[in-house]
Amino acid sequence: MTANPIDLTLELRAANGSSTEFYESDEDRVREALRLLAAPQLFAQDHLLLASQHGASMIPCKGIDMILVRTFARAPLKFPLNLPQGRFDIVERPEAWPDKTSVATDGPGGPPPGQPRRRSLQVEIHTLGGWTVTLKAVAMIRGNSQDERQLFAHLPEVPTLPFRLEEGGFGLINTANIIRAHAWPKPAALPGIVLPLALRRWTPSRVHNPANLSEVTSS
Repeated sequence: MTANPIDLTLELRAANGSSTEFYESDEDRVREALRLLAAPQLFAQDHLLLASQHGASMIPCKGIDMILVRTFARAPLKFPLNLPQGRFDIVERPEAWPDKTSVATDGPGGPPPGQPRRRSLQVEIHTLGGWTVTLKAVAMIRGNSQDERQLFAHLPEVPTLPFRLEEGGFGLINTANIIRAHAWPKPAALPGIVLPLALRRWTPSRVHNPANLSEVTSS
């Protein structure tokens, strides 16, 4: 049986380690759901409301770590993301521990004055519910090194961090529920006070059942 090309499966990954799935196959309802999910302030509201023709669910946004939106339908959320600081393409990399070696950036001489600077890095994000996702981020940053420093300074203030799924669709991370984000290579500029320490070991939570994004299969 061939799957409907415009259907949508929504997976909510919660701060208590649980996962809940919702599904829709009606084309108009899928498009409306995608429009609402693409809102940049999605996690800034108190509750997320989901309703079918037969019932409704209300989930506090503070209890949601991330949302995975699996669909082949065209979504209003376009990648690369065009932000004031530059253009950003963030994609899920479900393979294991990321390579710690430096990835390609600008040449030794850097870009010509006034031209965007390319930055590429891998980021591993851990959330309250024990969920882990590895992302590859490629950015064309406008401005100077001070603008790059301001980018990292204001990143935690963004309520929703979107990324695309290679198999179709996109993911949304609730930045308020991130307990650690580790990046390779080190960003060229960092805000505030930086402790000169290297990551040695990480122990999963004994409260929740941690789950890696690559180890969970969807039905």
